[in-house]
Amino acid sequence: MDNFRKPDLHKPRYRAPRKNVHDEEFIKLLQEKQPEFKKVKTRDIIDIIRRFNKEKIVDTVINTREGVDLTQGIGRLFIGSCSAVKKENVDFGKSIKYGMKVMHKNWVTDGQLGKIFYTNTTVKCKIEDNTLWIFKPARLFKRKVAKLFPENWKMYIEVNGKDYVSNYHKPRVIKNKQVGEDYNEFE
Repeated sequence: MDNFRKPDLHKPRYRAPRKNVHDEEFIKLLQEKQPEFKKVKTRDIIDIIRRFNKEKIVDTVINTREGVDLTQGIGRLFIGSCSAVKKENVDFGKSIKYGMKVMHKNWVTDGQLGKIFYTNTTVKCKIEDNTLWIFKPARLFKRKVAKLFPENWKMYIEVNGKDYVSNYHKPRVIKNKQVGEDYNEFE
């Protein structure tokens, strides 16, 4: 086993500047387009957005195999199960504790990792510059997936590392059948 040197947590760090989705500029645009929101407090608008994202989108993505089609045709979110990467996956907490390099092996899930996938290539209405769109899940979303993935890891779509993510969400084609007495919607 390799020795593990504890990182210096007091060294200077660089954090890239971020823009929040619901900043003052967004609130002003919303109030211009929808005048009835001028009466609503900014804090309440932000709470509504966060509650919708947390309760509707995140919970649906976690509890369904196929994931969610996002509103306005922005794309799709789903959780995929994929095999562990070939590079080292160091468990920093245990490595610091024992002074040796300790690796994550994911024995509970047979070596499978849970990842949150976003794709915008198979949506109905193409976005002009869809390569500019990215999805970066919030910390709460990632932690919830990490907590619940080991319990239901076989439920999620197994993603091959060499395929495009868009291959896993092709539109379903329903064969035309005559509806009669012997009609079975599951065939």
